[in-house]
Amino acid sequence: MQVPKKHFPIVGLLGLVVVAAAGGGVYYYQFVLSHATVTYTPSNRLVFMTAIVQEEGGFHITNTVFLNQTNLPAFNATTGANMTGVKFQKYQGASDNKTIDAHPGDTITFYILGVNATGSDPNLHLSKGHGFDIFGSGSFTVKTSANSPGILGGTNPSNPPIPYGKWYSVTVTFNSAGSYTYQCSVVCSPGHSNMNGQIVVT
Repeated sequence: MQVPKKHFPIVGLLGLVVVAAAGGGVYYYQFVLSHATVTYTPSNRLVFMTAIVQEEGGFHITNTVFLNQTNLPAFNATTGANMTGVKFQKYQGASDNKTIDAHPGDTITFYILGVNATGSDPNLHLSKGHGFDIFGSGSFTVKTSANSPGILGGTNPSNPPIPYGKWYSVTVTFNSAGSYTYQCSVVCSPGHSNMNGQIVVT
């Protein structure tokens, strides 16, 4: 005589254990697997980029690395970050060279090189430099120090904060998930489209 199958349905993500019983009968036991929350250790990412008027590319990320030490690299507005002796690990950024992916709690240090337009159209050369601003749906904190003086909002083209040929550094911690935009602040290149990119924190 065949022993009937006993089935215990449970709503949720189900696992299955098969137990062979005496007499050849098979009993199926289903059980709920607990949902595993993915957690991330906060990291400090270094993002290197150039900034040029939107018509010639806007912001363009040139390199992305994880900083594997506590202190930031030494920084100079003329030469940028000094990576000599710095412990870091490169990682592949987004293929569009504009989008940055991160997790809540991550810190991103931006190194931005102001670049002059190369085209012959004089309208491309109306501004003398670039600003840098971040806004979005979540919360973030800007570090203020000698190496990270803050976000450059409300720029004035006659007195630009990131002159062409100079580097600028700012460190931002993203406290919560959300979609953020980084962009050249209020007056970047008069009469031209604003340049921007995305930071997606999940």
